[in-house]
Amino acid sequence: MRILLITTCLFLAISSGALQAQNALSGEVTKRDTRGNPSLGIVSFSGDASTRQILERTLQRTDWFRVVGTDQAARAQIQLKVSGSPQNLVANVVVSGKAPFTISGTGETEQDAVFQLVDALLKQLFKVPALCTRPIAYVCSSSSSTTKEIFLCNINGTNHQRLTHNNRISTEPSWGHSRALVYTHNSGTSLNIVLVDIANDRQRVVSSARGLNSSATLSRNGRLLALSMSLGKQVDLYIVDLAKGERTRLTQDRSVESSPVFSPDGMELCYVSDQSGRAQLYVIPVAGGSPRRIATQGARECVSPDWSPVSNQLCFSMRTSSGQYVIATLDMKKTDTTPVIITEAAGNWEAPSWAPDGRHIVCTRQSGKNQDLYIIDSWYHTFQQLTKDARVSLPAWAPAY
Repeated sequence: MRILLITTCLFLAISSGALQAQNALSGEVTKRDTRGNPSLGIVSFSGDASTRQILERTLQRTDWFRVVGTDQAARAQIQLKVSGSPQNLVANVVVSGKAPFTISGTGETEQDAVFQLVDALLKQLFKVPALCTRPIAYVCSSSSSTTKEIFLCNINGTNHQRLTHNNRISTEPSWGHSRALVYTHNSGTSLNIVLVDIANDRQRVVSSARGLNSSATLSRNGRLLALSMSLGKQVDLYIVDLAKGERTRLTQDRSVESSPVFSPDGMELCYVSDQSGRAQLYVIPVAGGSPRRIATQGARECVSPDWSPVSNQLCFSMRTSSGQYVIATLDMKKTDTTPVIITEAAGNWEAPSWAPDGRHIVCTRQSGKNQDLYIIDSWYHTFQQLTKDARVSLPAWAPAY
């Protein structure tokens, strides 16, 4: 992968919304006390000032801490003593009422080391599996919109890397696990599904049947591919066993099925169908069976679902009665199917994807001719902007596993 040089395709800017979070310091990744973040202070730091600045900004970016200044650090609930080199950091951590512990972070750059260190802290305190070290894939359009390529960036909107070099239309990135994703490639004559081996920087076509091959997603173990195909002159949902090369048809009707995502246990798929006359969410067993509609109350249409393996919640883009698209969530553990709208600001909010912590969501927000990346805190409905005046779409946050 080649690092993207900053071009007119994307101008970076980072702005933070209000930072709020829970009060507890351990337990499952679930919503906690809304009175505020636990305070965190860096009591001592032996190293470069730039590394400390990256650390403080990253801690704030995660939304899990309220970072205080040096004058208040000794009274903070979480106190860090950081030492080491920019690429090899060590932190001694003291937490009120708990035994002290030590964490570390290493990397090729100081930012890599900081990301590892903060992820280690999140895991120790909140059991968050990963966050900062997982990239965000997204689609970037050329100024003429004749080509689209897939890129990767970090949680803070830096280190943009170009993943595809097809000079055509590469779109719909979807992660199976942190080392592999799939995307749709429009060669000009066909729509195919391409599998990317991130670790080895290799790509191969995994579905190229005649007609439509699109909206693909990969299972957690990388074996199953769920996608939309137009075999039989209608668009239906299919499962492809990549190890055996076997294809199974899941739906067979005149409606159009798209955007499948696997449930946390891998036994079901949530997808979009216009069977009712409007785009709505449905769930069907991966092994086959009858689909059931998710009766999302108050939604004119629902598209672009994503299913968190951490919280067992769906997020999706929902069109309201005003015609605006908003991001909503739905707890699949509950019988109440009333969506929780988490974006209230103007603009069309679309293409949500869960972060590995089961709390944050990356999505796009369209305003005028621009469409930028945003990170939403699904607990407190605050947001952070990752890009400014961009032409980006369909973000997908790599999972922890």
